[in-house]
Amino acid sequence: MSAKFVAHALSYCLARGSISLRGKKRRPWLEIVRSETESRYHQSQLRQLKQSCQSPLDVVWDVVATDGFYDKQRLRVQSDELHRAYELLYPRDRKLITSQVMEICGLLGMTALWSDAGSIVGQRGRLRPGLSLEEARPIYLWCNDHGFACSPGLLFSRDSTKALIKAIRPQTHLTMRRKFVNERKKSI
Repeated sequence: MSAKFVAHALSYCLARGSISLRGKKRRPWLEIVRSETESRYHQSQLRQLKQSCQSPLDVVWDVVATDGFYDKQRLRVQSDELHRAYELLYPRDRKLITSQVMEICGLLGMTALWSDAGSIVGQRGRLRPGLSLEEARPIYLWCNDHGFACSPGLLFSRDSTKALIKAIRPQTHLTMRRKFVNERKKSI
């Protein structure tokens, strides 16, 4: 079992991804849904999963129609190594981000979380992973333990935003670097 593959799978599940058990054999499938405009980042995620997986990887691409102009692309991946990721992230068949998951994901998880749910408002960074304050508590604790001071609502100070961006910039895909500027296109 590859620890790197489990870390990548958990990282992608922090915001947009999910792992579910499907079929008669209850095999775990990792599913990531993104807009067509983010297809290069989607392909990059698949490439990283393939490079880190030691067992055979089943991959299914399909398109989910939407009411808007751009459709959504769905990537589904199945591997035997996903069992460990499922056990960690879904202890009682319900998604639960724990401190153990955050330690395994580390900076890679924060990079994926910032790419999916991060933004800059004024000069402060904000993460909106779609979790309640209690569910986001492990993310808040991990950030504060690693020198990225933030509030329980995952709102970072100006200095913490700069430090976080400096730490995750080398791991961020080029197409997601737009997340490092605010709405007025001023770089931090």
